[in-house]
Order: sequence, then C-alpha cells, then structure tokens
Amino acid sequence: MADIDLAPNHKHGLIVHCPLLLSPVAVGFGDSLPHGLDVTHIGGVVVGPVSASGRGYSGPVNLVELDGGVLASHSSFSRSARRAVERFAATWARLHRPVIVQLVDAIPADLVKAAQRIVQAPAVVGVEWKPPRSVTPAQVSEGVRALQQNIEAPIWVKPPLDNALVVAERAVAAGAVGIVVGQPLPGAVLVADPATGAANPLNGDLYGPLTFAAMLRALLDVANAQLGCALIACGGVYRQEHVHQSLAAGAHAVQLDAMLWREGKIGD
Repeated sequence: MADIDLAPNHKHGLIVHCPLLLSPVAVGFGDSLPHGLDVTHIGGVVVGPVSASGRGYSGPVNLVELDGGVLASHSSFSRSARRAVERFAATWARLHRPVIVQLVDAIPADLVKAAQRIVQAPAVVGVEWKPPRSVTPAQVSEGVRALQQNIEAPIWVKPPLDNALVVAERAVAAGAVGIVVGQPLPGAVLVADPATGAANPLNGDLYGPLTFAAMLRALLDVANAQLGCALIACGGVYRQEHVHQSLAAGAHAVQLDAMLWREGKIGD
C-alpha cells in the first residue's frame, strides 16, 4: 500500500503506511489496547484526552444501550500534559507507530501550554484538537493560529458534525493540515430513578453503527469543499464496508474506536 501523508504541505509531513488509525476511545493513552490487537496492521495511534492542567476523575461513565449503538454520559476527564508525558511517553515509544495526542482545552493559552509540553515526547508526531462544542468557528481559528505559531508539529482539528464544514474551513485557513470528521453526536435518553421511578434525562455522546450515516454526510460536505487538507473519518465505523465507504467519500484515513472492543482485531 502506498504511503499516506496526513499532513499535506507541512514541512515535516505525517506519513502513515496504512489508513487505519486508533482513536482515544479505543486505546486511551496507549495503555488500553484491546487484547490480541496487532498494531502492525494500523497506521497510527491517537491518544488522550490531554489538557494543560488536567481534569480529575468525576465518576464512572454511564452507558445506555440503544438500537444500533450506545449513549455514553459526558465526561470532562483529561490528563495534564505534564503528567501524560511523564507516565506514557515510554508506552508511546513502544507502540512503534506515529502517535498523535488529542488536546481538549478551549482557551488558546492553555491549548498552547499543553501542546508545547506534549510534543516533547519523542513518539509524538502531531496533535489533534477536539474543541468543546461551545467554541465558535472564530474561536477555532484563534486556537489553531496560536498552535501554529507555537509548535512545529502538524495540527488536526476534530469539529462537531453539525457544523463540520464551517469549522473545517476556518481551521484550515488558520493553519490546520488535517480535519477529523468528527466529534460524536450528542444524544439523550430518559432513565428511571431506581428509588423513585421518576424518569430523568441522561445526556451524552452517541457511539455505534447508527452514527455512521451522519458522519459520512459531514465527510462528503468537507471533501466536496476541496480544502487541500487531510481528511480522517471517525464515527460509526463498525465494518470493513464502513471503511471502504469512508475512503471512497474522500477520507485519507479512518479512526477506529468502539468497534475494537467488539471485534478485538482489525481485518486486512
């Protein structure tokens, strides 16, 4: 298979040898690889989430099964960039694969602080910024410019699906070399209180095959804009056919997440 450059026009580039990537949902900080997974079948690993100061554990994530997937309650957890490098830099090096670190700060100064620390790890070849949904396209531009001015590593941006094209256009104009399409869709379910029986809403993110069509539509929109950046599909990819459709729609690579916990392996 031909080499794939996921940082086009960047002076360092970001070359992978396979279009299959692992997402933080699948591998955490690189220490949670599914049992039996052969990493020689993947092109790179995205780890995280990381922020400048870290956000502590706030309790277990609630999972609710839905038709075609699950809803996972929101979690604000992230490791500080300093702690992530100290604890996991050796783990990343042992993967023998390009490592991209997902950053989740909203404020440019914090984003830069985290990025400058994280790129000190030898295995790290780039950063993926997943801005909060509350961040506006203009603020995305500001954040990408701040990163671009302060680190030399390639920058990807992972926008929400509902405004992926607008955010992608602003991010690439500001210096991003890759767009990850995209963040999980938000959702809600009503859950009965075990004590009272009252129905209470549980807000969270949707995962599973039911999200693939929404991801693919956003991917097609961004691909048709011909922004000259790398496109990475992420969301609802559960079968080889999903990978093939994503690549046919314009993605240069595909991030795999929850499917690995079900399948435990990656097919050729």
